[in-house]
Amino acid sequence: MPLTQEQLRILQDIHATTPVSEAEAAWAVRENYAAQGEDGDLALSQKGLKAIDGNDA
Repeated sequence: MPLTQEQLRILQDIHATTPVSEAEAAWAVRENYAAQGEDGDLALSQKGLKAIDGNDA
């Protein structure tokens, strides 16, 4: 199922290190689009990077 515009925005924000809400971060981690480090930093996974690469215009 394709990502919604809101989900894509969340991934783009994570990639740009723009703060996201706890709920948004939890969604990205739960869906394996991102990983959260011990220090709380978020980074996109390969799946997350592919998602934004496929949707960036």
